[in-house]
Formats: sequence, C-alpha cells, structure tokens
Amino acid sequence: MNIMFLSIENYSDFNARSIYMDLINEFRKQGHYVTVISACEQRDTKSEKPQIIARDRSGEIRKVYVANVTKMSNFILKGINLMKLLPKYRIAAKKAMKERTYSLVLYSSPPITVYGAVKAVKKRQNACSYLLLKDIWPYDCLFGGALSMKGPKKIAFDYLALLARRLYDTSDTIGCMSPANVKFLLENEPYLESQDKIEICPNSISPKEVYLSEFEKTTIRRKYDIPENKVVFIYGGSLGVPQGIDFALRAVASSASVKNAYFVFVGGGTEKNKIANYIETEKLKNVKLIDMLAKAEYEKLVSACDVGLIFLHHECLSPNYPSRILTYMQAGIPILCATDTYTDVGKIAEKNGYGLSCESNNEESFVEKVIEFCDENMRSIMGKNANSYLNSNYTVEKSYEIIMKRVGENGK
Repeated sequence: MNIMFLSIENYSDFNARSIYMDLINEFRKQGHYVTVISACEQRDTKSEKPQIIARDRSGEIRKVYVANVTKMSNFILKGINLMKLLPKYRIAAKKAMKERTYSLVLYSSPPITVYGAVKAVKKRQNACSYLLLKDIWPYDCLFGGALSMKGPKKIAFDYLALLARRLYDTSDTIGCMSPANVKFLLENEPYLESQDKIEICPNSISPKEVYLSEFEKTTIRRKYDIPENKVVFIYGGSLGVPQGIDFALRAVASSASVKNAYFVFVGGGTEKNKIANYIETEKLKNVKLIDMLAKAEYEKLVSACDVGLIFLHHECLSPNYPSRILTYMQAGIPILCATDTYTDVGKIAEKNGYGLSCESNNEESFVEKVIEFCDENMRSIMGKNANSYLNSNYTVEKSYEIIMKRVGENGK
C-alpha cells in the first residue's frame, strides 16, 4: 500500500527518531511505501525549489520550502506563515500523485497546513484519511492571548475554527492522544459525536533498550557537571511559554530546601534565556541548563538521571500530552507532572503507577512530590512500571495496528 504522510517537521532522511518518523518506519517495515512531504524553513535553507531529497525501495522524502513557523514568539506572524503553507502542501501532494496512487494519507495538526493536500488526495485517489490530532486548533491558540473568542481576534479564531472543522470533516478517522483529548474535542465540536470517527491513538515510539551501568551513569553526570550523589530530575524539550517556565523556575527554587534533589533543563526555546538569567540572578545551586543535544546523546543523559519532568502552563485551555514523556519511560525512570487541569498526562501516570502529579500553580505540592521521589525504592518500582506501560501501550506497533484496523474498516 502507498501512504502519504504530511508534516511540518524537517526530515532529511529516514534515520531520524521522533514519534512521527518511528511510525513511518513501522509502516515501511510492514512492507508499505511511504511518501513523506516535509517542511524546510527559511532559516534552514536559501533554496525555494521543492525536491526529493531521499528515496529508497520503501519510501521517499519530498521537501516543501516554507517561511519560518517554529520557534517564533510572534504568534501573528507565525499564523500568517502557517497559512502560506496550505497551497504549497497541496501542490506537493499533487506532484506526488502523478507518480503513485495512495490508499492512505496520514497527517497531524495544524489544519491550516494540510487541509488542501488531504482533500486533494481523497478526491483524486479516494484515499483513506487519518488525522493524528496533537494540537486542537484553534483552542490552544487562546492561551497567551494569541487569539480571542471576542473582539477583533475572534475573526481569526473563527476562520481557523472553520479550517479545523473542514479538516475534521474530510478525515475518515481522528486519532486523539488520550481520553482527555477526546472529551475536549467532543465538548467543543459536539457534531462529531455521531460520526464514529474519533478514537484514541496515543503518541508512540519504537523503544530502544537504553541500559547504563553505574560507571556509565557516573561518567555521563561528570561530563555535564551534574552531582553524582543526588536525585536528578530532568526536563528535556521545548522551553517556551506553554511549558509554564515561570512556575518551573519558582518550583525548582522552592525545592532548594530538598538537599538531595537536583534539576536539569535541556533544550531550547523562547524562554531559554529567562532560565539562564534566573539561575544567575537567584544564584541557584540546585539546577543546570544544558543546550539542546543530539537525540542519542539526550537519551543517554536521561538514562543517567532519576526522574523525568513534565511542565505545562496552568492556564493552558486545551489538553496536551507531551511526547517527551516517552523518552523518560523508555529510560525506565518515573515522571513528575506539573500541569494544567485539562490534561490527563499526570492522572494516567498516577493511575498506572509510574508517576506523580500536581497542578502547575502549587509550588508547595511540587516540593512534596520531589521529597517523595527521594525514596529510591519508590523510584525503582515506578521506573519499571513506566517502561512496562510504554511497551504495552505506547509503541508504534500498537499505533500501526490501530490505524490499519480503521483502514480496513474503510475498505482499503
């Protein structure tokens, strides 16, 4: 079966590791041919010509050259640039269809990127369409005032909501990350409830066995100047406003009273400098900031730590399920989730015995959880539970089965 995958991620080959590329490679492993239509932002290239940059017997990667849409603090400009992607993806999809007939088109949010391309593939080739819903547009744009449901910004909100509904309508199936996402989507788009097209298809990876000896863990901690004898809490990924960095910094500062705890932030984003300045001005001795690392190096560092951290801003209005949790679970370490009340990432972790959670406006509760995690036996049990739950629920093999079952139901 030929499959088209549409993404704003920048992929150059099939060796990259991410929730999307791992899934793509699972389809390739199962004998399908996958055409990836991937974005390359202006900051990464001077070329504007679409081209095929990778091709083998089981797939190809086609590039769409676009204006910058990631790592942007100007939400208005980001929205304008995202809208410019719509015709480019449609053109790229049409070019791919000249060479192959596609039975399935896979894609993720946001709808203003891919709606035209999805509609074209369905109309021309009667392909089954499957939306991997990650960001519930445009509701997550309400956070931070980027959009509003009243005033002048309501015009932009209503337009994006229209595009989102068009994408939902043209999607045969909508795969949501968790029960909270299903609940939120149906509450805001109740007309979907009668269409039997929504299911849970969680973020997933192809897990690697990452085992480090005590000597290797010590070596890695020394490399990054991380204390060898402390319980190390690590956060890796985007360092932006949605992650609630202000709370994270206050919580870490409050945790200075827990002498056995140490915190590591790894990554980049609009709030990275704020973290660096806060550490310096407050003279924090219990936290370190590390620049973004290569995937393999980051995974080793996580395995040398003791607890994974999830931070989400308390004012987020739509549920999120950060994929960074999968790296923690792969490493077999428990998770501490400080989040808003919409998401269920922390609730699922607690229910299945691999983490603890608190609201990301309660520093005292956060410190209490940090103290609990200083218990080595508890960390060991929860870490094993995390790895076991990952392998039972969050693998690309599971996602592949979920998607292919729907494809079969739609007669492909």
